[in-house]
Amino acid sequence: MKFINKIICLAIVATTAFGCDDYLDVNEDPNNPLLEQVSPDLMLAASQSVPAGTLAVTMNQLGNLMSGAWGGNVLVTAGPFDDEFRYNVTSTFYNGIWDNLMARTANYSNIINYESEADYTNHKAIAKILRAFYSQYLVDIYGDIPYFQRHQFTQLLQVPYDEDSLVYADILNEINEAVEMIDNASNNTLSVTNEDIIYGGDMSKWRKFANTLKLRVIVRQSNVIPQSEAVSALAGLTTSDFIGFGDAVTLNPGYANENNRQNPFYATYGFNVAGNQVGNTVVASEYSVQMLDGTNSGGTFDNRLIRLYKTNNQGDYLGIQQGQLLGDLPNGASASLSGLGAGLGVDQASDAGASMDLNIFTEAESFFLQAEAVTRGYISGSGLGLFNSGIEASFNLLGASGANAYQSAIASQAGFGYTGSQEQQIEGIITQKWLALSCISGIEGWIEQTRTGYPNAPLSLTQTSGVRPVKLLYPLSELQGNSANVPSQTTADAFNPSIFWDN
Repeated sequence: MKFINKIICLAIVATTAFGCDDYLDVNEDPNNPLLEQVSPDLMLAASQSVPAGTLAVTMNQLGNLMSGAWGGNVLVTAGPFDDEFRYNVTSTFYNGIWDNLMARTANYSNIINYESEADYTNHKAIAKILRAFYSQYLVDIYGDIPYFQRHQFTQLLQVPYDEDSLVYADILNEINEAVEMIDNASNNTLSVTNEDIIYGGDMSKWRKFANTLKLRVIVRQSNVIPQSEAVSALAGLTTSDFIGFGDAVTLNPGYANENNRQNPFYATYGFNVAGNQVGNTVVASEYSVQMLDGTNSGGTFDNRLIRLYKTNNQGDYLGIQQGQLLGDLPNGASASLSGLGAGLGVDQASDAGASMDLNIFTEAESFFLQAEAVTRGYISGSGLGLFNSGIEASFNLLGASGANAYQSAIASQAGFGYTGSQEQQIEGIITQKWLALSCISGIEGWIEQTRTGYPNAPLSLTQTSGVRPVKLLYPLSELQGNSANVPSQTTADAFNPSIFWDN
């Protein structure tokens, strides 16, 4: 009966975005063949919302901690994020990322493979884009993954692994197929409406999302593919074809300040329905504050600091070194640390914070990708103009003032501005991307730091490896359930740059 109830819930979601307590999750049992009987319009909303929670909370936290953006609040708990700061990567370390993305992307496969006389071309194109989006993250975080024979639950229990570079190549194919499906949809294609809780069925925006994802896949390989190959892959695309102002990928299935319906980022780092704070373990790292308050940028104060973090009880912005102990803080236990701020919507109990949209792919990320692509000669455009647009978009998202003044102040500042040699320009782009995605899409900060080395955040005080991790190990679920195929690993592999683009 539970499965039937879920179908009824999905029908409600497709028309109202409200309903049962578990309306956010269709695929509780990915092995259930009855899921193949659920039509794409009924499955789409839940297929979008569930993995997005993993992205915005679990992956975001991991990335912010691994890239040096967040610290742990030693004033409220002893040894916060101890495993993270020790870089204690094991088969159970953040294993929910693999388990959730592998299982939940099965919904996209079910949509794509759905057979019907009705034409669900646009629904399937959306599913292809999102399946490619999350598949890229699986490769970026783990390397080789089960891919070409995945989600064949009734035919194949032991799934072979595929080489990461081959998966990347097929991700590009899937994106291209999705764009082609959108461009060539027939008059009989069923419209996508409010079951699409991202763009509401605006397929022109889905095309931009697909093109921008394609750009990210190409740029991620900048260390291993020749310029000519990148130019060929992006041929025909101009800056107008990518996510721009007003095109951000956000999601909202009907978030509200009610049990099981809060925005998951707010529910994790903000307040519960009763108004009690639940997310006070996360605070700014000392490095984040220094990147924003002018310490590391030649004295240029970044107004995003005011929006990203709160002042402490002394009216200052105080971060903590990762792994730092309570006794090492200025003023010891009488001090307080800077928690997450108003620009993130989690600084106070509010209906607005609980019901705000969830960020999936920001305008700022798109502009910085475009800026890097122009700088590397992949596409035409103004690298400086796109760089400045990325900063502007970041300020806009956080509700910070003074973007133009900040752009002018850091224009010739090495490591922060778009200045100097090509490599220095790349450093400025990636550093500004790290700042723009800090707290919002931390996983990108860690992945891009692994790819480029920027910004050069300090290592945790409690780590013993001498380097930060560059990927996660395969989880216990794979070691137990797919033992015949999962590659053999040791703890050292978490620090070994073996993902194909990490050259």
